[in-house]
Amino acid sequence: MIETVFIISSSGEILIEKHWYGKIKRTACEVFLEQAARYESRAELPPVIATPKFYLIHIFRYGLSFLAVVKKDCSALLVVETLNSIVDTFLEYFGRDDKLTELVLRENFSLVYQVLDEMIDGGFPSTMELNQLKEMIVPPSMAGKMLRAVTGGFQVLTEMPKGALSKIPWRRSEVKYVTNEVYFDVIEALDCVFSENQLLESSNVYGSVRCNCQLSDMPDLTLNLTKPALLDDVSLHRCVRIHRYQREKTLSFVPPDGKFTLMTYRVRGITKIPIYVRPNVTFRAGGARIHIMVGTKGDSAQPVTDVSISIPLPKATLTSTLSANVGTIKQDQITKVCRWVIGKIPNDRTPELEGSLTLPPEYVPDERPTLTADFAVKVYSASGIKVEGLAIRNVKYKPFKGVRILTKAGKFEIRT
Repeated sequence: MIETVFIISSSGEILIEKHWYGKIKRTACEVFLEQAARYESRAELPPVIATPKFYLIHIFRYGLSFLAVVKKDCSALLVVETLNSIVDTFLEYFGRDDKLTELVLRENFSLVYQVLDEMIDGGFPSTMELNQLKEMIVPPSMAGKMLRAVTGGFQVLTEMPKGALSKIPWRRSEVKYVTNEVYFDVIEALDCVFSENQLLESSNVYGSVRCNCQLSDMPDLTLNLTKPALLDDVSLHRCVRIHRYQREKTLSFVPPDGKFTLMTYRVRGITKIPIYVRPNVTFRAGGARIHIMVGTKGDSAQPVTDVSISIPLPKATLTSTLSANVGTIKQDQITKVCRWVIGKIPNDRTPELEGSLTLPPEYVPDERPTLTADFAVKVYSASGIKVEGLAIRNVKYKPFKGVRILTKAGKFEIRT
């Protein structure tokens, strides 16, 4: 299925190339980069690029492009999910501060190839469970680095993982913890488009329920969510008993050990928006006036934090004089994008940005700018989905349980 996987840096340098059938020339990456150069951002690039000789299927995460080269027709979604699994595995092995960087891949390139060898066999997904991989290839540690410095080799087990022949292959056997804990994170990304009249044109929530399980033995968990009928496009981890979920909308499962995504979902038609952005852009001969107001709304009593507004200025802008009563303004002279970093919205005043632009006298605007917003609200669910109850059976201890909720901006666009 997959002929080759390339990992490409933001500068276009090939960091990793792994071949399974023959050797695909690096000209495939050149074709990919030529296609990417036609778009303003990698997010706009189609995930599948067809060429006369092969298909280029890619994802873009953490500033890196993960490119799979395929010669024959196959399920593009399967390839995308395989690439996402590779990124998640690398993040667990080599990630720092929940990020995957070019430097860390360079430092662990030999281990990267070993992980790829186990995850993909003959171009097809093979060992994708993180717990099995950790039993076969020990994650890097300070002790492991010292051992490699002395022996020159890696700590790779020659025996098959115990869970490989189990009915529950996603969970390590004989798991033991001194303190038994399980944490759930309900994270929702809010996608919205507002018209120039401040009317909500479309809104969707893309959510995920993530789990960090540190429980001994073989626990059996049952998780209930509020308003499960609202969920659409649900994707469940393989550990979830699918038939019970279809009958009762209840998540019943034996969890993997460590961190994993239990489910992802979408909720349509959201009307509870925790933030408003009111822009006013007026063009005139030789210039333009900009005035933007930002504030909170809705029934959330939680503060809105990490707020920033991106304002694309006309490419013909000569100079700009912008000021804000809250936060800082950063402007990129090359891309002509102004970023207004507000941080936490204060309760005693409304953040405002205003100023003017100098444009050529003959400039005629062909389109109006579309603003994008970023923000985060803790302990707040835009869709209303929350954890209603969690039961843990088949254990003799009393574990500690915790739930966190976070709503953040996805593609939050405001037209002017």
